Amino acid sequence: MGNENGAGKGGGFFAGFVVGALVGSALAMMLSPQTGEETRDIVFGKAREAANFAKDATGDLRSRVGSVAGDLQSNAAGIYERGRSAVDSARSQVGAAAAEARSSADATREELSAQAAEGSREPS
Repeated sequence: MGNENGAGKGGGFFAGFVVGALVGSALAMMLSPQTGEETRDIVFGKAREAANFAKDATGDLRSRVGSVAGDLQSNAAGIYERGRSAVDSARSQVGAAAAEARSSADATREELSAQAAEGSREPS
């Protein structure tokens, strides 16, 4: 079964990135004109830069995710309130229609009772 929704592609990219970085580092050390200590210092410096970049990117991502989550929560609350308002409105409209129907039925019953009473009093 394949990944229809594209999940896992980011992990493959990251793994390829790490492997490429390691291979590139190894080639740079072998072909570099500096001494081993100088090369190590350069590699460690680049590693620190990469770590700082990753921390910054993680902070940015957290902030974006927090913002999106807040927006979604706000939208969900708005949708909930609109739905609740619609249900309350429908409930009151149904209640009003039921009361009107009851009133109309009571009036019709009274009319029919009055007509029946008059009909039974009249001589045949």
